[in-house]
Amino acid sequence: MKKKVLAMLLSAAMIASMLVGCGGSGATQSDSSSSDAAASEDASGETADGASDDAAASDSQAANNGETVKLTGLAILHPLTQDISEMEYVKEIEAEAGVEIEWEIIRADWDQVKSTRFASGDIPDLLFNATTNADYQTYKGLFLELTPYITEELTPNIVTMFEEEPDTKALATTLEGEIYAAPKFQGKWPDTNTVMFINQQWLDNLGLEMPTTFSELKDVLIAFKEQDANGNGDASDEVPLDFNGWFGSAYSLPGAWMGGMGIQLTNQARNGYFAEGGEVKNYAVDERYKLFMKYVADLYANGVINTNAVTNDYSMFQSLSRGNEAGDAMVGVVPGWEETDKFGPELYSQYVALPPLDYDIDCEAGTYDTRWKHDFSDLNMSANRVAVKADCANPEAAMRFIDRFYDQTHSVEVLFGGIADGNLEKTGDNSYQVLDPPAEANTDPGTWKWTSTFADNGPMYIRRASEVNMPQDMTNATNERKAYADALAKATTEDMYPDMFMKYSSEDENNMALLQANIDNVINNQWAVWMVGEQDIDSTWDAYVQSVYDAGLQEVLDIRQAAFDTYLGK
Repeated sequence: MKKKVLAMLLSAAMIASMLVGCGGSGATQSDSSSSDAAASEDASGETADGASDDAAASDSQAANNGETVKLTGLAILHPLTQDISEMEYVKEIEAEAGVEIEWEIIRADWDQVKSTRFASGDIPDLLFNATTNADYQTYKGLFLELTPYITEELTPNIVTMFEEEPDTKALATTLEGEIYAAPKFQGKWPDTNTVMFINQQWLDNLGLEMPTTFSELKDVLIAFKEQDANGNGDASDEVPLDFNGWFGSAYSLPGAWMGGMGIQLTNQARNGYFAEGGEVKNYAVDERYKLFMKYVADLYANGVINTNAVTNDYSMFQSLSRGNEAGDAMVGVVPGWEETDKFGPELYSQYVALPPLDYDIDCEAGTYDTRWKHDFSDLNMSANRVAVKADCANPEAAMRFIDRFYDQTHSVEVLFGGIADGNLEKTGDNSYQVLDPPAEANTDPGTWKWTSTFADNGPMYIRRASEVNMPQDMTNATNERKAYADALAKATTEDMYPDMFMKYSSEDENNMALLQANIDNVINNQWAVWMVGEQDIDSTWDAYVQSVYDAGLQEVLDIRQAAFDTYLGK
């Protein structure tokens, strides 16, 4: 098995280099959008609901009159991920549920072929990571409504998840109150996807203090540009500030710093939407965004922003942070997921988290209540992990099989890899150690996870109470985010825009899709023009805002407000 994995790693080297966020996953998530046997339990044999695995398997066989039920399954996997037939813990799950799965694996282009498959009804009994909320309306009658099968007797682990984490049930439930796919909860990921890193060694080289405000940051960036911050004798090779993308990017400047103006963003605010005091707004037309763009344009005019940031893709963004061929750090301030992932093994120790900045330009310092982007739901929950076809001959067996993925230990295996596969060790009744990848794999823990298991794309319920000793990269990610704890704690229900939990009718979904395309065309074509100084922000702002509203913003805000009010229980 290891040889096959190594071959996959070599053939997918280019793909691996583009992994981003969430421990280096870079995988897409259906409608969300994002890491973890001869026996999968210890000697005590306890499962999440208190029954032993042997008993669970025995009960399953008894329910099937001692016969193994044969089912078919389709799984959309990351390009690096090995075949499911090589995952020992999945074989254990099949045995415990009394089923045998004939797997079909798809690693690319599913979106291009699924409409044909769904329209013809050519689908297997089980569909992992293959459906979206829209599919249940578009192909009505093709998928099994799961609510009657989610019971204490048949799916005790899913029932427990819905009771202990009610947001997962809200996520899985349609506007009509139906459930067509089981979601996931992997509650060990941090509260934010974004860390703004700053090169502490550069600060030390130049005798500078850590900046705490927007104006102090500007002074630091200019010093990085002019004073040979990396100390290699070339005062012109430093890139003081870099970023990737804008609206909808985890590693954009607005995503990191609009919080300094009191705007509570979430990772779901992909088109600029946010909530404030229970009202849905869009920061692309907010006066604070105008102030923010003037600040960014000023930075650009001072030559401290990477001139290629607008056009660079993620791989180029990542590469620049890894330094030059001589091993010199090239970037002073840049957003990212985790230090070793962002800067590599040679440079990561130079960087620390830059705490949230207070906005202090064109207003009195402290006017705004500084926030930071809050992403816990988006990083830890996803809908549509596994669905069942409506005419499945044995839905009870299918649901028993699905529920075993939500067992306490199996869930950790889904994310990090199996105990019998050498990825995980169970160290106690409720504790686990994620093991380092073998030396011959020549890869990092985040990438190794994706070669070994479903990872973030799988169905799972990792309990908050479970103790998981994470790989070093996740330990780093947790420690780095301590700088944002106070700002993240300010988030309230009425200031958190929960798009992933909000439900819309098909008509509203279609209207928003059409209108948003027009809105995006306006806002996405404007910010870079302002940043590089091709247009004056003050003189063009009013016309720009009017253009965004003319494109349909108010109608979209009204639709989203109604859904948000329903979510809040108003």
